[in-house]
Amino acid sequence: MIKRIKKIKNLGLVFSDYNWASGLPEFKRFNLIYGWTGSGKTTLSNLFAALETGVLSKYAGLEYEVEDETESFRQGQPFNRKVRVFNQDYVSRNVGFIDGKANPIYILGEENQKLVESIKMDEGILLSKNRDRKVAADNLENAKNSKAKEFTNIARVISSNTSGEATRRYDKRDAEDAFVKLLSKVPLDESRIQTYLLTLKQLERPTISEVKIQNILDEQLGNEKEISEFLNEIILKGKDSALMTIESVVIERLRTHPDISEWVEAGLIVHKNHKSIKCEYCGQQLQESRVRELAQHFSETDKKLKDDVDALIRQLDIVHLCIENINPIDKANLYEELQEPYQSCVKAFDIEKEKILNCIDRYKELLKEKKAKTTDPMVINETIDIKLLTIAIEKINIEIRRHNEKTENFKPEKEAAQKELEKHYLSTIYDEVKILEQKIAQYEDDITNLDNGNPSVLGDLSLVDINNRIIENRSKISSPEKACAEINKKLEMFLGRNEIVFEVKDAGYLIKRNGEVASCLSDGEKTAIAFIYFIVHLQDQEFDISKGIVVIDDPISSLDSNSLFQAFAFLKNSIKDAYQFFVFTHNFDFLRLVLDWLNHRSQRPNSEFYMITNDHDGRRRKAALAELDKDLKDHESEYHYLFKLLCRFKSDGTIGRAYPIPNIARKVVETFLMFRVPNSASMYEKIESLKKVKDGDDLESIKKSSADLASSLQKIGEALYKGSGDKSGEKGDNVKEAEYEEKKDEE
Repeated sequence: MIKRIKKIKNLGLVFSDYNWASGLPEFKRFNLIYGWTGSGKTTLSNLFAALETGVLSKYAGLEYEVEDETESFRQGQPFNRKVRVFNQDYVSRNVGFIDGKANPIYILGEENQKLVESIKMDEGILLSKNRDRKVAADNLENAKNSKAKEFTNIARVISSNTSGEATRRYDKRDAEDAFVKLLSKVPLDESRIQTYLLTLKQLERPTISEVKIQNILDEQLGNEKEISEFLNEIILKGKDSALMTIESVVIERLRTHPDISEWVEAGLIVHKNHKSIKCEYCGQQLQESRVRELAQHFSETDKKLKDDVDALIRQLDIVHLCIENINPIDKANLYEELQEPYQSCVKAFDIEKEKILNCIDRYKELLKEKKAKTTDPMVINETIDIKLLTIAIEKINIEIRRHNEKTENFKPEKEAAQKELEKHYLSTIYDEVKILEQKIAQYEDDITNLDNGNPSVLGDLSLVDINNRIIENRSKISSPEKACAEINKKLEMFLGRNEIVFEVKDAGYLIKRNGEVASCLSDGEKTAIAFIYFIVHLQDQEFDISKGIVVIDDPISSLDSNSLFQAFAFLKNSIKDAYQFFVFTHNFDFLRLVLDWLNHRSQRPNSEFYMITNDHDGRRRKAALAELDKDLKDHESEYHYLFKLLCRFKSDGTIGRAYPIPNIARKVVETFLMFRVPNSASMYEKIESLKKVKDGDDLESIKKSSADLASSLQKIGEALYKGSGDKSGEKGDNVKEAEYEEKKDEE
């Protein structure tokens, strides 16, 4: 039984975003839903029509959630009971008023009881088989879930107890694939497990490039040379340059003070380049004799020797930088067991590196000393040997090669350890999984036998064959003629005449009037025909009303007052045995008939009453289910309810909220005039009659009576809804309701 419509989205305009209100009573067996025309009744009935299949094609984006006693059903999920809905869509699908045709209805006949018993027996077998199939399917699902859980859990164990690239993304599917290859249990002892775990805990490290001394470009020859060869050439050239002497006029002070000599020489070049006639330092006139003397001291030969020495110093700087930039990688990049011997080699290398750099620095100082003594021969005995440095580098590279060799063999070793541990952990669930696989195979066999018939049981039929036999037997004992006769019988009772009848024609019915295909049917006749057709359709062999849900949307549309009672009588008798029933109406008289019936003590505990309300948020209307208003339930006319709506109305400036008010006001005035001026005059005449002057009355008494009436109406309104204006709004609905009830009684 449907208990709640928890939510609706994208169902037309007014049910675009609906949620079941807190505190709203749940649906019961009989449910009455009242709403004005256009409030959303037919739209909501379309939702019920979608429940059987879970799909409503004309609302592609429809979302909903409907709850019964045990579960929820959403879009795309078929409901667990059959639902028959009478609304405009039903009429369009089944009854064609333009061409006078209708779809056939099949009702079981009374003859051929053996076939009836056979159908019941087959239905019992079908029900039993479907029940057994559901049990087998549930057991199969549970066994599969248990098996999947075993693999999920063991995959988590394998993943958490191992590490490394081979197992970082290990999941249930990996465990299942590995289990298929496991021919028997292969558990490991504890020591072996720990050995493999230690292997897997170590992270793989990348390979490391070996330490190398870069070759140096010989700028004169334009080719690269090994640093030892390049350094030897510098040493030899340095020794040769140191032995060279330059003959020149020696200025003793410059010879004995190399720093002054270097400074003066540089100044001489500056003055020459700028063609200075005065000293750029002191501003005195340069003496030609002093300039000639300095030029003889710093001759071209002297300059060339110094340039050669400077070139050698620059080459030594290159060698110095090259060796200085040799920095072995940090030990942290190597495997732990290799870090200590590697670091010892690095320390030895650092010592040799420092020695070579010091030797280069000393040799540079000797060359600089030669620049200051170009006139004197100088013997340089210093040498620079990088052999020990090369040996130190090779020792470092030996450790690096050991590291790289381990990295190359790292993956195979870890993969082997992972595989052994994987087989061990899978062995722990081996027996449980094998038992579950046997159960799964058995349940699958049970389902196959139920679906296709058990070959080991003589005469056992498949579900499809049993269902087909039921359909075939039903077709033998049912016919559209019986339904046709039933429609005509009820239609005559409903209309009070038999001029409109149904006739069986091909795969359906023709609707005729006085022997001719019916045309120009009135709206009332169309409503009567469609409603009677639906009532008979509830007896169709495909629908068991005691197990189904019946929904009827406004069965009295376009009917006159006499037909209204007929419709109610047919409705009440046809759905009294329904498992659950919903009726929608906009007609207050019909509402009263249904209310009186459902309020009877035998029906009241199983009945609930609702109304569809509309609110306007400034952009669009929104419909919602609410409890039926107390004034609609307690009074025999709508007058009290409509009067309350008028009194409570407060404009927000939108057309949407104000739109129904003129019609409500008209109905209130009509009702008031009906009992205030009970005659057949027009509304205008009735209003005018209230304004006529009685004998003995003068104009002043009329004015006073009118003023008193206006004042009374104003006081009633203020008393009913004081506090609902712009200033306070403090009183709740319950207070307003109490005030309204009190003033209504006074009225």
